[in-house]
Amino acid sequence: MYGIREILAAVLAFGIGLALLVAPNTVARLQFFAHGPTTGRHGEYGEDRVLTEKQAWIARAIGLIPIGIAGYILAVPLV
Repeated sequence: MYGIREILAAVLAFGIGLALLVAPNTVARLQFFAHGPTTGRHGEYGEDRVLTEKQAWIARAIGLIPIGIAGYILAVPLV
């Protein structure tokens, strides 16, 4: 029987992974890795940095990791 913690962990991991798969640019704007080690203030006012195609595919690949973790949490029976 799964407890509420395991279910919430799986749902959260799946949600994070799904967000990375569906909208990597949106997720990247929320994260520091799209802006480098500085404060993220680049360019003109209101200008957002957009991930390159290669960076977007890397973010999507990283999104598979939490989805796999969610599947593992739900697949492994608790002792």
